[in-house]
Amino acid sequence: MNPGVSIVADDTRSWGLETPGPGLLLHVPAAGRWTRRPALHLDATRDYRIRLRGGSQTLLWTRIDAYWDHALFLRGTALFPQVLPPLSAPDVRAVEAASGTGAWWEAWDWRVARALVEAPLPVLHAGHWCLRPVRAIPAQKAERHPVSPMEWGFGQPPMPPHSLSAVTSFHTAWKEDWWETVPEQRPGAVLALRVPSSPEDGRVKSWRKRARDGTLPPVLLLYVDILAKWLVLDGHDRLHAALLEGVEPPLLGLWPYIDPPRLGNSVREEGALFSAEFQLRAGATPQTVERVNRMLVHSFTPEPKGTVSRAWPIPGGRETWREEIITRRRRGWLPPLEDLDWAWFT
Repeated sequence: MNPGVSIVADDTRSWGLETPGPGLLLHVPAAGRWTRRPALHLDATRDYRIRLRGGSQTLLWTRIDAYWDHALFLRGTALFPQVLPPLSAPDVRAVEAASGTGAWWEAWDWRVARALVEAPLPVLHAGHWCLRPVRAIPAQKAERHPVSPMEWGFGQPPMPPHSLSAVTSFHTAWKEDWWETVPEQRPGAVLALRVPSSPEDGRVKSWRKRARDGTLPPVLLLYVDILAKWLVLDGHDRLHAALLEGVEPPLLGLWPYIDPPRLGNSVREEGALFSAEFQLRAGATPQTVERVNRMLVHSFTPEPKGTVSRAWPIPGGRETWREEIITRRRRGWLPPLEDLDWAWFT
């Protein structure tokens, strides 16, 4: 494993997600290969013009409205690169714990963490990362509107994933209305990065059998906060197989995070200690002790960790962006968008 990357158990009290198993924190140093742009990364220029790059090719262009009301998406023609080595039958059999148990999740946590660190096409960059099991929610229960940096700022916890069926569709250009959004486009939606395989594909059939047996390995998702989406990094066929079998696929979520410091507040902390002493003197019943402990934890706990996706500047800025969009539109058939939308996009 690449030296210098620290991997420890995740003791975060809450990410605001349903996490069915233990997770890991990856601390990636600002040295060597980790200081460069990963093979899979975001680029950006002014006015929320963003592109997702895989190697030297663009996989996705996105522009977000300044008021965070809508966004346009356009896929590139490049194939999504294989960021992790394909899983073999011996790889799957090597995890002997019962599927869904803490030991099973822990084994897959470590296997995927090592693969991410050793990957020839890296996704990680310098900073802190969380790798943790997550569970999908119904789209109707997702937040209705993305977290706009104008209102809340960046660094919010990741949104729960939903709309896993997106792996079976592959739109090349589309518009999302983030004010009156349909449930499948709400924050936390899952976005496939390649065309789905045929249900008759050999790997899909193999994974369908494991889905029926309850031994399907987890699908790896990457959360990109500025897009408010989970990208399928590894396991498109496994996710497709689970959908075909009508079973809930196990999901491993990956996201970069920041640990914002909570400024010390001597008045708050001293007040909490005084209140705890006063309550305990009145009688340390189990109920009182529990209430005091909750109060002290709240008063001395730092702010919750949040996720911020890093982006690098687009060389050439807006002119490069405009030329790329025009070239992409000329090269292939695209679903119709309004002329005003194309003009705004470029």
